[in-house]
Amino acid sequence: MRIGFRSSILLKEGEGGMDIRARLRLLGYRNHSLSQALLLFRKDFNVKGSTAQSFRRLRELTDRSPTIEMLARVIYSESRTEPYRGQVAVGAVVLNRLNSGQFPNSLRRVITQPLAFSVIDTGTFWLRPNASAYKTAREALRGKDPTGGCLYFFNPDKSTSLWIRKLKPRMKIGRHVFAKDLI
Repeated sequence: MRIGFRSSILLKEGEGGMDIRARLRLLGYRNHSLSQALLLFRKDFNVKGSTAQSFRRLRELTDRSPTIEMLARVIYSESRTEPYRGQVAVGAVVLNRLNSGQFPNSLRRVITQPLAFSVIDTGTFWLRPNASAYKTAREALRGKDPTGGCLYFFNPDKSTSLWIRKLKPRMKIGRHVFAKDLI
């Protein structure tokens, strides 16, 4: 079964597909045959056209795997029970912090900044993200921001930190409240 091109080489299932399989697994397509995973990827990421276009899109989405992995872990551990829009919003907050000039200047430092995200302290950051977390991470990286630039979020039913009283709430998505500014 022919599945596409890599560079100028025609790939067949079982030959040279390890790079493709690894990239698909990075996106959460772990329990599928290569052909089935590729079809699901094309559907989930709305890739139309040739299989070669699918491979280009797959490389484009996975070339920055450490960035995607870290962002997906934060999204999954902070918002896995939230609606899809809320998961994208959590990813957007992380990236808004990175781009704001008010927080550290690398994604790793933003995420691991002391007291920034409780999931670092509790260890849930290390849970394996699901496919939705990778998809929402990519949406946030592509610039989707349902929060309109918010820098903070919290769950008022769970948060006990006093600092949340200093935030000016802007919106609520799912159970998270999002804020852009301090009062």
